[in-house]
Amino acid sequence: MLRQTYILKGDQIIYEKNFGKALSEDRIHIIFQEISKESFRGLSSDFGVYSYFKYKILYQYEIKLNLLFIFITGLNDETKKSKKELIKFKNEFIFTFGDKIDNIELSLLEILNPLVYNIHKTLKTKISLIGFSGVGKTTTTNLIRSTEIPTVHIPTITGKISNVKIGRLFFYLWDFAGQEQFSYLWNDFIVGSDAVLIITDSTLENVEKSRFFIELIKQSAPYAHIAVIGNKQDQSSALDVERIEKILGIKTYKMIAIDPNNRVKMIQIIADILEISTNESPLLKPLFERDDLITKAQKCLENNDLAKASEYFKQISTLCFELGDYSLYREFNEKSEKLELILKK
Repeated sequence: MLRQTYILKGDQIIYEKNFGKALSEDRIHIIFQEISKESFRGLSSDFGVYSYFKYKILYQYEIKLNLLFIFITGLNDETKKSKKELIKFKNEFIFTFGDKIDNIELSLLEILNPLVYNIHKTLKTKISLIGFSGVGKTTTTNLIRSTEIPTVHIPTITGKISNVKIGRLFFYLWDFAGQEQFSYLWNDFIVGSDAVLIITDSTLENVEKSRFFIELIKQSAPYAHIAVIGNKQDQSSALDVERIEKILGIKTYKMIAIDPNNRVKMIQIIADILEISTNESPLLKPLFERDDLITKAQKCLENNDLAKASEYFKQISTLCFELGDYSLYREFNEKSEKLELILKK
């Protein structure tokens, strides 16, 4: 997953986009100084990549313009693919701003945002759901997907892959067959995962048996974020999440996946696991802002405050347009216009 994007001119950050938790600005400046020293001594090429704790740092240095372009991704992201996107990013920037870089108004660099969002989409996040048969993996997949994007089936009975869009976050959702006769495939399926969710049915037997998946993840996806979903919490046989967490030693979330009202909760769980702030990240912040505005608009309608409801609907339609949800944009824009017509009578 692409977590951060930076452009530095000299030691000044002139553009940044943060999608998730990664490195501080102070650390970025230190990295720039190290790369600059290496380049000056001829020890570094214009492109480089290295690991830093749980992140991968890729840089492209444009020496003539004294510009440094940085991508920060997860350790499991493909370097070849990330490098291709970094070079595209650099070339687009230089093509657009290269001849006026010394006198540029930094606010104009916001026009790079659509390009960066598209790069994030290209370097798509992979989330894997794993668990034994009957624990609710497919139900959890359906809860996450809602009805937004159709499922793409792997041409075998071993599982399915879904392309999912939540806000501006695009990711692959892998749902594996839980039958033990397919266990020899599980290693290959979780390779390259940014996050792995172990789904249990919250029974003592299944939770203890699910210890198997922890070792599997350590072997095949050692850099992946891991969490446990304690599903079927409405059943009398369900252990509470504190007990599950104590048994498995991994952060556990309470869930009833058959309840569609839990979709927002499931999105928040995904955000937590990927270390994406729903209050700050441009990937999910607009989505939660939209949901909050919808609630406010509904209350205004209940209180017969049509003017305020119309204003909220207009704000909602704008957010829908920014998120690429064009059918919802038209729907809420029409609601706003209808209320305005009523108010004029």
